[in-house]
Amino acid sequence: MPDEPSNISADKGKAEEGAIKPLKAVKKTVKKREDTERGVNEEKEEEVLRKMFKEAEEAKTEKSPKKTLKVMVREGLSGYITINDDDAGELDVHEGAIVEFEDPLSGTGGVALVHLDKSVPKGVAMIEPALSEACGLDEGFEVDMKKFEGAPQKLAKISFGIEPLEGEAEEAIKRVMDSKKEFQDWLNGRVIFKDWVLKNPKLNINVYIVSTDPPLTGRQVGIINFAEIKEYEIKPWRAAVPFNAILLIDVSKSMLTEDMKVINIAPAIEAIKTIGGEEIPEVKEFLEQFQEGKAIKRVAGAVFATLLYLVEKVGRGYGEKVAIITYSEDAEPITFLMTGGIKLPYFHPGKSKMAGVSQLSRLIIDRLNRVSSQHTNMSQALVKAIELIEMWNKEERERKLPTMVVLLSDGFPDLWGEEGPPVQVVHDFFSSRNDVVIYTVGIGGDVQERIMEAIASKGRGVYFKAENLGDLLNWYQRLARDLVVRLEV
Repeated sequence: MPDEPSNISADKGKAEEGAIKPLKAVKKTVKKREDTERGVNEEKEEEVLRKMFKEAEEAKTEKSPKKTLKVMVREGLSGYITINDDDAGELDVHEGAIVEFEDPLSGTGGVALVHLDKSVPKGVAMIEPALSEACGLDEGFEVDMKKFEGAPQKLAKISFGIEPLEGEAEEAIKRVMDSKKEFQDWLNGRVIFKDWVLKNPKLNINVYIVSTDPPLTGRQVGIINFAEIKEYEIKPWRAAVPFNAILLIDVSKSMLTEDMKVINIAPAIEAIKTIGGEEIPEVKEFLEQFQEGKAIKRVAGAVFATLLYLVEKVGRGYGEKVAIITYSEDAEPITFLMTGGIKLPYFHPGKSKMAGVSQLSRLIIDRLNRVSSQHTNMSQALVKAIELIEMWNKEERERKLPTMVVLLSDGFPDLWGEEGPPVQVVHDFFSSRNDVVIYTVGIGGDVQERIMEAIASKGRGVYFKAENLGDLLNWYQRLARDLVVRLEV
């Protein structure tokens, strides 16, 4: 055959080269389509599996025998539902099982542990008044009952919200503290779930579940067992409770250590600025030292936390009293000039001659920067605190507010007088009171955490270790806003 002309060969080569590019594009398109189809198929498979599991759970629930029982309301059942043995047999439940019940007309209902009693008439469910009221079930109502499928969650911690049926929230909290054993006996063995609420008529309160650890979600339930929980919290339910505060600040020489790292403090800086802090030279200079990532003196962190606490308390607008007691070898409260030229060992918003909280900043910065001794007389600071509380109780005859004590230290209490070491002081003067909560805060690497934990425990508060300045400021802001009481079983 004769040779092909050169131009024809060139055109052929270009055509072959041009054919390769679309081929690669086609392969990419096919692969992309395959990947997309594979992803869609996987999603469909996951959806099918989810649907199968859901249907299996629903089928499991539906297969439980159901029986209609008539409600009888009786006292003294301690949160249990009591039914006849024959009815229990039909429901396939045994003593101590969890049953769920529902009014078929309204859809209201609940869950509870079950007791079996042959003396209960067949076809009857005996329920205590508090439970029947919470579920909207009156005497004679009919409920559909069946065994609760699933296991209860093991609860490590519970926070209860306390709502007074009348009167003030702080009085309701005090009633619970005064009747701690009765409160625990009433709750023990009850089945709880998310959004659970129950009325305690003797204490004249509603009790809510604020939170649990682990959290209860969906249809999950837990059983209150104080033998295992050991401690729990009570707090006002959706109510801001006025309370006085005493801040005990360690100013021993160890507080000059520069190891407190500045992390995430911008919101706190802005809060200080809102009170006109930048207009005061001393405050402006004080704030300039807080640069993100820098290590500052522990005492500077304590000053900042104190100012922030004061700003939060004043901003609440309840006229709460705030005292600041510094301690090293001795304990001394900061005195404030009040209307009429009277000096008092606490600040009372609205009754000060100073033009706002910004003016107090100078005083606090000056005092907390006067570090003078190696010693830490924590006991004397606590004694000064109890003296202030007694003074306030005499002044507040009509409405005595509870008091939060916040004790901050970075070291070891190595000095005390006849009152004894700090844990003994708390035991002797604070532990029997229902109007005081003590929180302890540790900073630095040398803080004696066992002592701080013991003080907080006996004071029905919490010990908190601040790893950096952001932690410290955030904790002080939270404490200024809310009064939470920790109770041991």
